[in-house]
Amino acid sequence: MVQELKDGTFEIAIAQHPAEIGYYGVVTAYAYLTGNSVPTLIGTGFTVMTKDNIDDPDVKKFLYQG
Repeated sequence: MVQELKDGTFEIAIAQHPAEIGYYGVVTAYAYLTGNSVPTLIGTGFTVMTKDNIDDPDVKKFLYQG
C-alpha cells in the first residue's frame, strides 16, 4: 500500500489506531462489568495517509511493520 500511495495508484488510505481500539475495548468492558454507563458510540481515531505524508513518523507508526 505504501508503494501504491507513492506511485499514485492510490490517493489516500486510512489507518486505524489499533492501540486505541484495544484500550477503549478494555475500558468499556470494565465499565460494563462494574455497572457504569457504557457509551453507544466510541470514536477510536484514524489517520489519513497520502503520498505527501506517508514518510512522516507520525503517520508511519500506524503502518504494519511485519
